[in-house]
Amino acid sequence: MFFRRMGLLLLFFSLMVFPLSASMVSFLIVETGITESANSGDFAYIWEGGLMGAFFDAGHIVSNGTVLRFENPAHIILQGDDIPSEVLFDFDEAIEGGADFFILALIDFHSRDGRITPIDIFIRIFDTSTGFMIYEEKFQPGSGTNPRDIFTNAHDAGRVIAAQL
Repeated sequence: MFFRRMGLLLLFFSLMVFPLSASMVSFLIVETGITESANSGDFAYIWEGGLMGAFFDAGHIVSNGTVLRFENPAHIILQGDDIPSEVLFDFDEAIEGGADFFILALIDFHSRDGRITPIDIFIRIFDTSTGFMIYEEKFQPGSGTNPRDIFTNAHDAGRVIAAQL
């Protein structure tokens, strides 16, 4: 009887205490298609928070790099499936920091009549151990007129992307 109870107890503990693992994910947000002096508002930072929040909610460990800006539009930077040369330094930093995945989000802006608006958001996931792109998707920035709507759109996109890992 004693061994039977111990066996059941061990079975119970083995089912309840299973190893949990979380991936470490490094984010880099890049604004494209606008000059260094252009005022794009807080759009990139709100998207960064929404994406990172979705991954954190999914149980991942998240980190981020400084938001970058390039005048070239996203389609020039995203040629091929390789990591763009413009962000290799940040990719190497993610590897040194122990990240399992590197998520690159390019927010492509358009400037017309002095107004800067986001037109597309390109997201790519790279495996840091191989350097290969494992996922890519293009999102619409949405018609969010306030930060809460923008954050919700970003968080929803982050949930879609987090499901790929």
